[in-house]
Amino acid sequence: MPKIRAVAFDLDDTLTDWTLGITNAAAAVGDPTILDRVRAETWVQRGGLVVDRHHWRALHEPEKFMDTALVPAFLAALDPPLFDDARRALEALHGRVTLALLTNNPFGADVLTRHGLDADVFDCVAIADPAFRKPDARAFAPLLATLGLEASAIAYVGDSAVADVEGAVAAGLHAVWLDRWNDAYTPPAGACRIGSLTELVGQC
Repeated sequence: MPKIRAVAFDLDDTLTDWTLGITNAAAAVGDPTILDRVRAETWVQRGGLVVDRHHWRALHEPEKFMDTALVPAFLAALDPPLFDDARRALEALHGRVTLALLTNNPFGADVLTRHGLDADVFDCVAIADPAFRKPDARAFAPLLATLGLEASAIAYVGDSAVADVEGAVAAGLHAVWLDRWNDAYTPPAGACRIGSLTELVGQC
């Protein structure tokens, strides 16, 4: 990866583990098949390949995946934890490069606070404008404006092939695809692939 001055991260399914969060909430309400329905409804395919996973819809549209009687208890139990590699990577990178977060999640700042990832960890937390959400290249404008850097000086790390990788490339950032699922997707030219956030440490 070229020399960069800042590393920015996606939130959902990059730092926070929605699969485990949904699994735990489904177990709490006694219906483990909820995860299967979430996967069937929210995994986006293109040309036979999964290019996005909208697990967050379990929070915003829970009635689509379970009996309505289960919804209140499911939502009360739904709290996606951080991936095991998230805190380790952030702590290792802290002080070496500027750390930032850009998410489509309007409650992203609250999620970070709940996990103790506040201003002591991130130098910048940006929420995409609802009118221009990733992969729209304009979604990255708040990040660039807050950091005061050219797009070419920023690496953007995310799990979504479409929203994070293709979106970052279109915006001129160095895209880093976090492939936690071992997908067959081929990143576009200029993007790199990692299987774990800890792989970033040796590259920045």
